[in-house]
Amino acid sequence: MAEPAHALKTPCQQRSRDSLERILKTAETLIRTKGFEALTVAEVVRRSHTSVGTFYARFQDKTSLLHAVQERVHGRQETDMRNKLARVDWSALSLEGTVRELVSVKRAVGKGDDKLLEAFVVQGATDSVLRQRGYHYKAIVESLEVEILMRHAAQIGHQDPESAARVASRLWQAAQEENVQRSQSGVSFVGSVPQDLLIEKLADVVIAYLRCPAAEHAGSATG
Repeated sequence: MAEPAHALKTPCQQRSRDSLERILKTAETLIRTKGFEALTVAEVVRRSHTSVGTFYARFQDKTSLLHAVQERVHGRQETDMRNKLARVDWSALSLEGTVRELVSVKRAVGKGDDKLLEAFVVQGATDSVLRQRGYHYKAIVESLEVEILMRHAAQIGHQDPESAARVASRLWQAAQEENVQRSQSGVSFVGSVPQDLLIEKLADVVIAYLRCPAAEHAGSATG
């Protein structure tokens, strides 16, 4: 995976670690509340009570800062997701219940991070570091989801249940990113669907897909 030219290193001194934490926290808050456009070096320095010199000692520009914010957010989300998944008694759930619980966990993990996701997706279209780190995080999430869905492999109506489970995970990912692209397109859509409702209804689609016999099964049965 490609790394930024200016890799972020944890400072040795506590004072420097504190100032770095303030910069990252401030940048994340700015993006979460106002979007990537609000992320300027001057605003981050002002709000974090640091200095321009301190900022440039750690970051080349606001792009490298965004790389660090993405790494911070994805690391936190991964930890949060693993913890939430570990608290669920998956053995007590049906395939349908498992899908809906996975959706509930995903919504809880990403709650309040819509503008952060937007920044990572939109800027990642032209930034290989953001894009590749995004793929890495999505691969981790996919592996976690597939492991859980495969508990119900016998109820998945496909010759290759694991591949079907991976498709299901990527359907969620694709829906989230497509929703971001729509919101950024500048085009007015009639009857736009809120993100939460989209993910909730997508659970019905995923359940139907996983339950439905694979196309090759239907073809061989009618042939």
